[in-house]
Formats: sequence, structure tokens, C-alpha cells
Amino acid sequence: MNKDVQKLFPRLAQVGVVVRDLEASIKEYEKILGIKPHRVIEQSPTGNGKKYYYGKESNFFQKVALYQLGDIEFELLQPFGSDSVLKDYLEKYGEGIHHIAFDTGDFKGVCTHFEENGIPLAQTGPTSRHPALKWAFFDTVKELGTTIEVFNALEVSRLEE
Repeated sequence: MNKDVQKLFPRLAQVGVVVRDLEASIKEYEKILGIKPHRVIEQSPTGNGKKYYYGKESNFFQKVALYQLGDIEFELLQPFGSDSVLKDYLEKYGEGIHHIAFDTGDFKGVCTHFEENGIPLAQTGPTSRHPALKWAFFDTVKELGTTIEVFNALEVSRLEE
């Protein structure tokens, strides 16, 4: 593997599953796997600012259940509102694994890498977690069979030092 590219994706951080009914899915995951979310968010993203879906402003939201499973965060997402990659996935494939997410220390470098490789930025927007925290979904379904999400908590943690 190209060591420079590998540095852009140092930590697999999350697996996201899109669902039609968050409350029903939470109950099923508890019944079958015995897990409960540590946090449920009724409307995410909640930060101030514009949200974008394939470069166009969009008013998408999702309900989210977050589970911490070892070093990996597992999330269930129920989309609502305007166009979004989550709604697209649900309509085309039904419920299932929508994305895997990587934490990066070089968000701009990841964006440049994907752009140089013809991978479109599918969705991005604000977050309320930290003013410097950024996230984006990249449309890698054709190439990798799933969407890649990237966020920059590692980069933010360096700013906090």
C-alpha cells in the first residue's frame, strides 16, 4: 500500500447502518445482540451552517443511535428531510451497512486525494461537536462497495494540544 495514502487513513473509527425505523432497530439490536446505544440524537447534524449534497445545498437530517463497541463506534441512522446519501442508499438498497468511517489527521489531504482519484464529495455539513471538526461522505460505492466517511478528530486533537 502507498505509505503516503495510508497515512491519510490511520484509524477505522465507525461503521454506519441506515435503517427505516430507528426505534424499532434499536429494539432489534438489543434483542439479538444485547447492545444498547450510549447516545441517541433526534436530529443530526445540529451545527450551524450550510449542508451540501453533491455540491448543492440540502436540508438533510437523520436520527442516530450511537454504540461504542471497543475502539469502533457503531451507528444506526434513519434519514429524513431533503436529499441525502442516506436516503439514496435506503431507496436503492434498503437497510444495511451504508458507510465505514476513518478518522484522519489531514482532512484537506483526504479531500485532495479523493478529488485526484475521481471520487466525488457526496455530502458534508456542520457539526455541533467541535468548531474545527469536519466530516464528509465520499461516493466510493462503485469502487469499494460502500461509502467512505472521513472526519478529523485526530487533527482537532492536535489543535487542542
